[in-house]
Amino acid sequence: MTNNLKQVRKYEKYLVPAILLGILIFYAILVFLSDGTHGGADDIGHYRRSRYAFRFPDFFLYHWGKPFFTAISSPFAQFGFNGIRIFNVLCGTATAYFTYRTARLLKFSMPVFGIFLLLSSPLYSVLMLSGMTEILASLVLVLTIFLFFKQKYIWSAVLLSFLPFIRTEAIAIIPLFMLAFAWQKEWKAIPFLFLGFVFYSIVGSFYYDDLFWVINNMPYTGGAKDIYGSGELFHYVKASKYILGIPTVFLASVGLIAWALRPLSEPRERRKEVRKTWLMEMLVVYLPFMVYLSAHSYIWWRGMGNSVGMIRVIVAVLPSATLLGILGWSKLLEIIPVPKLVKGIATVLLSIFLLTIPFKVYKIPVPLVGTQRVVKVASDWYVDSEFAGRRFYYYNPFFTHFMKLDPYDDSVSHQFVHNREHPEENIKEGEIVIWDAHFSPNEGRLPLENLMDNENFRIIHLTRDKKPFTVLGAYLYEIYFFERIGTDDGEDNHDIYQVMLDEILRPEE
Repeated sequence: MTNNLKQVRKYEKYLVPAILLGILIFYAILVFLSDGTHGGADDIGHYRRSRYAFRFPDFFLYHWGKPFFTAISSPFAQFGFNGIRIFNVLCGTATAYFTYRTARLLKFSMPVFGIFLLLSSPLYSVLMLSGMTEILASLVLVLTIFLFFKQKYIWSAVLLSFLPFIRTEAIAIIPLFMLAFAWQKEWKAIPFLFLGFVFYSIVGSFYYDDLFWVINNMPYTGGAKDIYGSGELFHYVKASKYILGIPTVFLASVGLIAWALRPLSEPRERRKEVRKTWLMEMLVVYLPFMVYLSAHSYIWWRGMGNSVGMIRVIVAVLPSATLLGILGWSKLLEIIPVPKLVKGIATVLLSIFLLTIPFKVYKIPVPLVGTQRVVKVASDWYVDSEFAGRRFYYYNPFFTHFMKLDPYDDSVSHQFVHNREHPEENIKEGEIVIWDAHFSPNEGRLPLENLMDNENFRIIHLTRDKKPFTVLGAYLYEIYFFERIGTDDGEDNHDIYQVMLDEILRPEE
């Protein structure tokens, strides 16, 4: 090892822990300053499963909640919603560390730069402040890559086998590693790629009485195109500014070109030797991002797999794109004819700039905006109203979250009405139904008319922004509170609605 390289390693030995500690503290503070969450209602759904999994052990096998994520995050969720968000801060910080370690293994210049490049991805930073599954998925992916290049092939395969139980669509990455293990003639590692599937199949069979429950209970097989629709094939590419950030897009593009040209830059006698490493990098490091992105793009374009076109799903493979970006920056430093000191200063200045990007793209700390803010206002009204304490039915999980209620105490609340065609069935007089314009008509398939035109319900409150906005299905976002009544009192809900709306829209004096 040269003296210069020894000095760099000694420098990194103290610098990297200091950077990571700073990141951990900074993002932990942001967690407590963020009233909202970018994950939306799904975020609360994942928190619920993790928070109450010890009371309802079947949550550890619940497909939608992602079994492996639930198992790992559940201890943190016992400390509340911020507990699971701190879990993601820890995972994000660990991902940054192993991105740096992997860049060192691959002999990229300035591997520390990878920490900043990962966190410059706007969506990565904002999801670290949530309870979503993508951050843990990104950690498992980069650790899998790291173990592969450390030649810990079996451990790499074992870890990867559980990735589909954090993000189901990550199953598309497994064939890439299967090819890589085969190319390396590491045949013993290949069976371990199925360990996660075998483990959950056996464990879950005792509960579901079905050895193939992992396949048969898959929640994404049925189409929901009529609810979520479909979109452009290049939907995620066009949203890359919000997912990766422009610097990562640029540097990853440079890295891809550099990777493609590498064999040509080597002397002819070394090309065969270089080609094996060259192919391994593509299969294990870069293709996971490209395959995953392509799979989601196709699914959204075709309106398959209950895809909503959510751009946050790409966060799961951002370490792969980041490593490609580090390669791009390494190659730019090689070809720019300036002294090493200047290159080092440029890297430091760029790293500082990168950390500001997420704050320019998203509002951080994350505030309560859009539907979350309206649900909070509606929840506050209910808690302080004369109807507080009555059992209520709801669709948006944020209601019980904001009201600080146990969502599984059926004596207090119940998610969904029992019969959406006749919502009055099994609802007692005096109980409340909360209809929100996003979840109720879409996932809940409960038309507003089934309550508005129903003589068994009377509208008692309306919550809506003075500046209206629309949500999925082109519904104007409003929240209605209906009371179950015994007989028709002669008042028309549409007339009551108009009076309430006029009150909301009345200019403030």
